[in-house]
Amino acid sequence: MTEQNEAHFELHDANKDKLFQEKKRMKNIKDFFANQSKVMLVDGDLLAYRITSSLEEPVEWEDDVWTLWSDLKRGKQLFLQSVGFYMGLTKSRKAIICFSDKNNFRKQLDSKYKSFRKKIRKPICYKPLRKWIEDTHETVSYKNLEGDDVIGLLATGIYKNHCVIVSGDKDMRTIPAPQVCIVDDQIEIIDKNLADYNFCTQVLKGDSSDGYSGLVGCGTIKASRVLNEKKNIITQWEAVLQEYIRNKYSIDDAYHQARLARILREGEYNYATHKPKLWDYQYEYYRHFKESRKVS
Repeated sequence: MTEQNEAHFELHDANKDKLFQEKKRMKNIKDFFANQSKVMLVDGDLLAYRITSSLEEPVEWEDDVWTLWSDLKRGKQLFLQSVGFYMGLTKSRKAIICFSDKNNFRKQLDSKYKSFRKKIRKPICYKPLRKWIEDTHETVSYKNLEGDDVIGLLATGIYKNHCVIVSGDKDMRTIPAPQVCIVDDQIEIIDKNLADYNFCTQVLKGDSSDGYSGLVGCGTIKASRVLNEKKNIITQWEAVLQEYIRNKYSIDDAYHQARLARILREGEYNYATHKPKLWDYQYEYYRHFKESRKVS
């Protein structure tokens, strides 16, 4: 009878927590739409790539002679339609299109970072469409940074609490801000604790599409077990280090992977020198970290 009562109360508490979380989510969504001053931060790299990829059509001119062609005018129309759709969906007051710089500081940290993408051809209309967007829209790009970093800096800096990110990149979920995924058009509110959790998950499992390995053999399920019930960056990061050490990696290995995974936030980029502040959270404290240290 006691076990039944305990199980009953555990289930009751779990249901209460789910109800609380759902009420919190609905309140966040209500507050999101009530905010009339928010700015839409658009992943320009991704949106321009998706549009121009869809435009390419093959043409056979004669036997064994083929070319690709694209209608840039159609690309401009699709871009305007996309921005207009998400402006309406998110009830934003304006859109800022964020692009990557030609240089990327992560490639200097690790030569394997996105190295395979050198072999991938951009759509033939990508550059002219980006040039048109830059000429006709408000755009932002910072030296040595990816467009993701630009979004991260704006979302946690000047437009903190007054923005929504429009992207299809899962890495954006490491940024604490409201977001719309262009894959399914769902709105999600990412708070700081969830963003930090997602960041630590990336450090653990890595990202093969970006060319960094994380902790080899650690996938999403294992990462969730490592970070289970870790409520803030203090306990989350220490759990990451515990797992790296347990698997015979060094502390510097963990920090290196974190620097590749980290989408920059406000305070992590020097706008004068154009240099990022690399992830060094409590490094001096953890540099002699041992697996036996009790997680705080």
